[in-house]
Amino acid sequence: MRQKDDKAFAIALSNIAKGMMTLEDINLLKPRIVSNENLEIMGDAIRVFRSNAEVDAYNTKVLASLNTEGAIANAYDFCIGDGLASIREKVLNNVKNLKTTETYGLPFKIDLKVGAKYMMTVNIDTEDGLVNGACGKLIMIDYGKLQKTNETVPCRLWIKFSEEKTGRKARANFHNVMQNRNIDLSLTPIEPVTRQINTRSTNFKVERKQFPLVPSEAMTIYKSQGGTYEKVVVNLKKGMTRSELYVACSRATKASGLYLIGDFVPPKPPEPNDAVAMMFKNMRSERMLKFSLEFPEESQEERFSIMFHNVQSLNKHISDIKFDKIFLSSSMISLVETWTKPGDSLEIEGFKIVQRRDCNDIRKPFGQITYLRNDLNHQNILEKYEYSGKNHIEYSSIKIDDICIISVYNSPNASLDVLKRSIKEVITVSKQFCENIIVVEQLKRTAMDTIWGGEVQIQALSIALSHPIYSYIQFNSDPKNRHYISLDISLQELVDRFNKRTAGGHLKYIGYKSDMNKLGFCVY
Repeated sequence: MRQKDDKAFAIALSNIAKGMMTLEDINLLKPRIVSNENLEIMGDAIRVFRSNAEVDAYNTKVLASLNTEGAIANAYDFCIGDGLASIREKVLNNVKNLKTTETYGLPFKIDLKVGAKYMMTVNIDTEDGLVNGACGKLIMIDYGKLQKTNETVPCRLWIKFSEEKTGRKARANFHNVMQNRNIDLSLTPIEPVTRQINTRSTNFKVERKQFPLVPSEAMTIYKSQGGTYEKVVVNLKKGMTRSELYVACSRATKASGLYLIGDFVPPKPPEPNDAVAMMFKNMRSERMLKFSLEFPEESQEERFSIMFHNVQSLNKHISDIKFDKIFLSSSMISLVETWTKPGDSLEIEGFKIVQRRDCNDIRKPFGQITYLRNDLNHQNILEKYEYSGKNHIEYSSIKIDDICIISVYNSPNASLDVLKRSIKEVITVSKQFCENIIVVEQLKRTAMDTIWGGEVQIQALSIALSHPIYSYIQFNSDPKNRHYISLDISLQELVDRFNKRTAGGHLKYIGYKSDMNKLGFCVY
């Protein structure tokens, strides 16, 4: 809880959300109103505005006022594909006008000023805290020269992040460089990244190389969600909703760190017929949830269960798996990103290793391993991996009874075209051995192909199911069953169809632990 050290402030915020502020709450927040003439008392406070226009204007104003070293970081857009030069030029020009939200967080131009605050807009390394929303201050700029033009441009930025743990791994990787150059060891190096931008052109694809940062002297209320700051300045505007006021003010950890500019008007409570208020009222009185859990290891049901997990170093987590009852109650354990080497001992009691792929030289985000319960028989159908630049795809297919189980891993920036081709290949081969196919996969994209008869949204963290996709083809080709699955079906709807036995099978979730991002399921 952000306000754990300021109980009165926490209560006032809760009452803001309900629209039921007391006189005590109002008297706590009214003194937090400051005038623009007293800006110096706010120090390094984050400014929160309602609109992007207000944020951009304030960021521009602050950057212009800084008399420090500065530079402009221009994005480098590369067009890939064959076609007319005029179309290529048009595609590149169109990309220049896209919003940052349409370019995977990479702006066309960044105004860099030493001493200014910046925010990460791309997830670079989630384990290291270098994620979208991480904030820090620009302390130093490294420069390099472009080979073609000999132009001097920024090539590396050194950021002092608000939280010390953010960027620890990146700092460790540059430790020798930082020592040799006498660079403050608390600074984190940030270099340009490359992302492919969606365009309307079918012949050309555009890749953008840019620093994954934007100025963050101010941010919108929406963008501030999830953030925690010691000092926050909220610019109160007429028409600010109850929820906007709550989100903006609750970014501060204490009332003493909250500064309000403008007139503070306590929000009104919701109307009696407000849909949300009525829903909460019903939930408290009529729709109380019954707490119920099913523990797979205690179930007497006969079933075949699969546990799929991106383990991110099996050596690091194998002890966790060996003592995890959900893993040990599974029929099959499929792990990706094992980071293993051939000499590693990876046995799990009660299971046999039926498929394994290790790193050849150094440990990296690569490798698969499949465990099968000792009493089960299997047949290895296919095992393959494919590199596309720095990205890769790994997959394997194993037949157990009359089901082929395919395990797929695709690195975050792997080509969707390569992924579709790989999945099509492994499914085609597997179909020669069995009709029933299950794919367990880490997939955060939209699967789209004409052979699937339309677009299927698959957004679950751990799994994508190929069997319902193939049922989907069958239904699309059969007018009598076309109504079963719509073109914009979501994963949850797909799961519901399975549970109702209207999509060619039955699927049941058997366990989930948020701390390990695990998702298991059974197929009968």
